Amino acid sequence: MKLYKTINAILGISLMLMTACAPIENRETLKNAYEPNNIELTVIHNLPGSNIFTLKMNTPGVIGYWDYNIGRKFSDEVRVIYPIVGKQTFKYIVSSPYIVNGDITNSQLITKEIEVDITFIEEGSIPPHPGAEYLTGDGSKTWVFNVSNPATDLWWYMTDSDPSAFWWQPRPGDDLPSDINGRMVFSRNEDIDSFTYYASPNDTGIGNTRWQANIDWTELRLVGDANILGISYGAVRVPDATPNDGDPLRQVFQILELTENRLVLFQTPMAWSPGWVWVFKPE
Repeated sequence: MKLYKTINAILGISLMLMTACAPIENRETLKNAYEPNNIELTVIHNLPGSNIFTLKMNTPGVIGYWDYNIGRKFSDEVRVIYPIVGKQTFKYIVSSPYIVNGDITNSQLITKEIEVDITFIEEGSIPPHPGAEYLTGDGSKTWVFNVSNPATDLWWYMTDSDPSAFWWQPRPGDDLPSDINGRMVFSRNEDIDSFTYYASPNDTGIGNTRWQANIDWTELRLVGDANILGISYGAVRVPDATPNDGDPLRQVFQILELTENRLVLFQTPMAWSPGWVWVFKPE
């Protein structure tokens, strides 16, 4: 019995010594699990030049998500049915920051890009939807706030994650959006789907902006310099994941309603902004 206790004591002391001698990790010089230049992105078309393709991130140790303009996919691989022909740029945003030179106080968010050349739309790949016709009419359509009486009409209001949960809207005497009499023009042609914002009837306008919708027309994106009407309170201009990368600022809205005579957009609450609803009508 004494021998058994002695052996246990010796083993216990040895374990303590081994633990005490274990190297302490220097967390000020943590290593990265990846190198940005080694991140490999590939595209595999269903048919050469097809609008149906698979985007893949092939590098082990990298965790992130795909932003493919009409949606996001938190996966290394995503199958895309894209509704627009031409050369399109898609992004893979890395979720874990890259630590520069082992200094955890100096980290960067990494975004990698891949260009996909779409030359044709596969027959039957895009479900018929009148959204583009509703939004742009015969090729160009002007939308304004759907407000006749600001005191009673629901046309520009604050909410929460439920767009029907009305919180607040300007009352008579409150400050109205400075562009309440402005307009916005959605246009569509073979080259680009464009958007132009006018703050007032005599404004020269802000263009250099594209509009994009997903396949089922539940989401609308603006990519470029222009804003929708009434952005001074509700809409938030959201840059892409990589700061100061020179890309156009982007706005993403849920489409709550789109008909020939009505466009209702919604943006969910964020840390710095409540939910917001915009109601428009054709000019």
